[in-house]
Amino acid sequence: MLDLSIAAVTGRVDAFWKLVRTEQLPELGQGPRAGVTEVVVLEPRLRAFCSDHGVPAERTGCVVATGLLYHDHQNEAHDLVQDMTDVDGGLIHAILHRREPDYWNAKYWFRRVGDHPVYRRLASRAHGLAGAGPLAKSLTLAGTVDALGFVDACETVAGRHESDAEVAYLRRLQHAEFEELVEHLLAATE
Repeated sequence: MLDLSIAAVTGRVDAFWKLVRTEQLPELGQGPRAGVTEVVVLEPRLRAFCSDHGVPAERTGCVVATGLLYHDHQNEAHDLVQDMTDVDGGLIHAILHRREPDYWNAKYWFRRVGDHPVYRRLASRAHGLAGAGPLAKSLTLAGTVDALGFVDACETVAGRHESDAEVAYLRRLQHAEFEELVEHLLAATE
């Protein structure tokens, strides 16, 4: 695989978010929230995006699953990743179960994934997000975002109102996680 130029990756990423961005950030749980695109409309658009932007076939399933999960279509995203054996598919699977919420299963998948570059890059962003404080520090003590700690934090705030400061911060962190995941998935080509 050859790495794409920074400009090419940025163009792909911008095009992806133009297609997928929603007014509200995804909830920590399943949703659904207002403003998401129906799966029967979104999935073909995501597949066309992958084709139009030269996303390799082996990455298309992950890109589509990520877009579906961002729009709260857990079942359809799960159908795409459940049989994937690579770390990127495993990572999407873990995030999906964290949002389900099936915290034990999410931790199982995060353990299988291990150290993923998404969490090393996410660590540098975690402190710059609005509302970062002691929670951001506790999630990044090792210089990377602690994915298992992220699961624990989501479980701790489950049931709290979206206006809760920790809930709002974790939603921003989750959105940044999606951004880093998309950039990672779109950064390489055949």
